[in-house]
Amino acid sequence: MFSVGQMVRAEGYPDAEAAETSSLPANLAAQLSYEDSVVSLFRPLGSGSSTPHFVATARNDLRDAADRFLAQSSNCVHTPSVSEEDIRKRFLTSEIPHDPLPLNTYLENIMRDFVQDSTRVACGRQIGHMTGSLPQYTPPLAELVTAMNQNVVKTETSKTVTMLERQVTACIHRLIYRFDTQFYDEALADTEKTMGMFTSGGTVANITGLWVARNTALGPDAQGGFAGVEQSGLLRAGVHYGYTAAVVIGSALLHYSLKKATDVLGLGVEGLLSCGYDENYRVRVDEVEAALRDCQAKKICVVAIVGIAGATETGSVDDLEALAALARRYKTHFHVDAAWGGPCLFSRSLSSMMKGIQHADSVTIDGHKQLFMPMGCGMLLLRNPETSNTISKTASYIIRQGSSDLGRFTLEGSRPGTAIYMHANLCCIGASGYEALMDRSVRVCRYMASVLRSTGCFEVLFEPMMNILLYRFVPKRLRTHVLSVHGNEPVDLSEADWEELDQANASLQERQKAEGRTFVSRTSVADARHKRRLVALRVVIGNPVTEEADIDAVIADQLKLVGEENSTFSAAQVPPRIAEGDQDAYWKDYWARMPEAARLFFLDNAERFCGSLVAPVAPAQIDRSR
Repeated sequence: MFSVGQMVRAEGYPDAEAAETSSLPANLAAQLSYEDSVVSLFRPLGSGSSTPHFVATARNDLRDAADRFLAQSSNCVHTPSVSEEDIRKRFLTSEIPHDPLPLNTYLENIMRDFVQDSTRVACGRQIGHMTGSLPQYTPPLAELVTAMNQNVVKTETSKTVTMLERQVTACIHRLIYRFDTQFYDEALADTEKTMGMFTSGGTVANITGLWVARNTALGPDAQGGFAGVEQSGLLRAGVHYGYTAAVVIGSALLHYSLKKATDVLGLGVEGLLSCGYDENYRVRVDEVEAALRDCQAKKICVVAIVGIAGATETGSVDDLEALAALARRYKTHFHVDAAWGGPCLFSRSLSSMMKGIQHADSVTIDGHKQLFMPMGCGMLLLRNPETSNTISKTASYIIRQGSSDLGRFTLEGSRPGTAIYMHANLCCIGASGYEALMDRSVRVCRYMASVLRSTGCFEVLFEPMMNILLYRFVPKRLRTHVLSVHGNEPVDLSEADWEELDQANASLQERQKAEGRTFVSRTSVADARHKRRLVALRVVIGNPVTEEADIDAVIADQLKLVGEENSTFSAAQVPPRIAEGDQDAYWKDYWARMPEAARLFFLDNAERFCGSLVAPVAPAQIDRSR
């Protein structure tokens, strides 16, 4: 049986357009016409070919829809009173449409079914998660990136973006490690190794970092005739080196992606050894060292120590300097998960808390968090580019030895050119712009902590280390017991009281989400001060458009929901803006009056405290007279 194309060629017609004006059988002419209408969806506009008017119209309509969605994001976070069950009922059909829909019809359908009721993550009062606004130029840039459709697995499908990605990787590597110019000149010219890898997010970046760590710890032994774990597998590696198991050691607050990493790398979820943390949610270094000694005694291979630079739940930063020293002493890989906190390195006032990250063998950082890129971009940076060869793979048809193909070093194969977004931000926001954004977010977070305390209705669980805050609403009858206790004094509550507290906060968060005007998330965290697991409200100030007025609106909304809208909180109760010339005196006096428990957060070090402060804002940036 002949295909349509064979029949057309047999008749001597070079293309479908000519066939339509021929004496071809009607059914064949119809097939060719239909085929051409489908192909027309792929022809570029302005290419000289005839593009249906409805395609161009739909393109403009899509842009208008995107603009309207962003404009409406200032009004609410969620559509009021639309439940997940309501939305689920819209998506119960599993049949693929047989005939194509007109684009204008499809656009009408998606606006109704999933655009209109999507979460407005760009809303300044959506302060519960790590997804927020993007720069104004990103949506049109995304259209260009999509049109280019580069595949960065190999240079043959991304010859310019491959080089761009290497350059951007060098920029972020330099932000973390700050080697000299000669190092970066040589590294950029060397195609046999890489300073890091772009990934789809922090999860794959963390997996890649521990993949490098595992292959290094259980690498080849030429004298012993062992090819290494990469070639021979984990079981043979354990037998060869005499290990009974292999583990990764870190805080109990490690991101859940580390469980995925130990699972897929053959260590098992039980291969992730969790250590406790202090009242400021920083891993107890003494427990990490105790775990290292125990592993030595039991002949367990420690693949890596993992430090946190911005815990997902608390924003806390581990003592990276101390963890790096342990890694050197026990000769193991040091990985830092800085998916959230990495951009603090742009800020002169915040970077001190990241001290020690420059000693990490590998670092995870997320582009789609505080580098403000679209979803789907993470990075893994390697202190020593040579270690990238512990995981490199080649193939005969792509990613050949000696090529510039980046797919040799990445867990993922085909990848989009997301480095373009980071390149745009590094150029158009710049290091000073990122510093301003980081300082702003921390300032707004501290503002919220101060306002929450001023209401007399909320308990702030800890002083925010950067821009994540945990707090709890306290019902009236429990406030005397909870809010009058200072420092590490125990709170005298019954189990029923604790349960009431947890339920009150879970209910408040659910009601706030359902109302849709404002949003905070919630978590369950083992609190060192209260010595129990608590339900807490969680705030993430990661959206550049969130300002103090939005914070006031979120808190007012919560007070209204719990029937305490008459509670007052005013700017007078918030620490005032300090004139630039009075800063030193003010903060020295503030340190002198600070409770001992609060000083411990800064390791009882006044210089560390002063180094963590954010520069005051200009009067035009914030008005606390309202």
